[in-house]
Amino acid sequence: MEMKTKQKTVKSGVFFHGIAVHSGEPVSIVVRPNYSYSGIVFQHSAFIDENIIIGTVVPENAMHATVIKQAHWFVSTIEHLMAAFHVLGVTQAYVQMSAAEVPILDGSALPFVQGLLEIGLQDLPEDVCYLTPREKLIFTDAQGRILEILPAGNVNNSRDCGLYIDYTADFSNSLLGITHFVGHMTPELFAREIAPARTFGFLEQFPLLRQHGLARGSSLGNSLVIGNDEFLNERRFPDECVRHKVLDLLGDLALLGKPLAGKVRAVKTGHNFNRLVIEHYLKNQNAWEII
Repeated sequence: MEMKTKQKTVKSGVFFHGIAVHSGEPVSIVVRPNYSYSGIVFQHSAFIDENIIIGTVVPENAMHATVIKQAHWFVSTIEHLMAAFHVLGVTQAYVQMSAAEVPILDGSALPFVQGLLEIGLQDLPEDVCYLTPREKLIFTDAQGRILEILPAGNVNNSRDCGLYIDYTADFSNSLLGITHFVGHMTPELFAREIAPARTFGFLEQFPLLRQHGLARGSSLGNSLVIGNDEFLNERRFPDECVRHKVLDLLGDLALLGKPLAGKVRAVKTGHNFNRLVIEHYLKNQNAWEII
């Protein structure tokens, strides 16, 4: 069982620089402390009056990244950074952008975790507010994708604020097969078992992606690449791909704007399916409760 904790922000600014996985351009971001309790706020140097506040926007319907937008600008590939915020308990921060993508770094969330922990996190006076559905939610489609969220349980007259993940991936690929990950998503488990899992792609798909202006910054240094009958680079885990799907799910669920409490069962989900949870919350807030 996991009890409530204090809200957190970073102790000082932390800088991340690297390649944008889709545009292939060099990009930088700075994560700064936020003491105003306005949450996770994305800012762009060219649009100072158009902040994007996490928990107020539904992500765009995008296949290969999590994208949020304002009237005149958007930011892509936020999922790994948001997953790090989500599980490390960073509830308040400004993310200052100078381009339209968060850098991919090594393709995982590990550099974000390391950077945030190195600069240090500080507790704020207010308790964390967790979000949980009032009743079981289930999203399905004709492709066999499933996303089910059970409300936070009760233990000894208190609510369990933990997040429990049960993820099944089926890539219809002989190298990957059907893989499964189950875990109580503590910061320690996340940093050790999920954050290092890199984004992945199938070699045969790269030409088409690049024709559409995607994956121009992909390389063996930031992606696990899968060929017809072998991996083109070394895996960090035998089941690295399903762990990365968990990482993406955690980053997408972070767009609720408050940490999720409850049990999540997911099957074959991706960014454009995970977004249905955020859409449901923003359109049906009476179906959710803050604990």
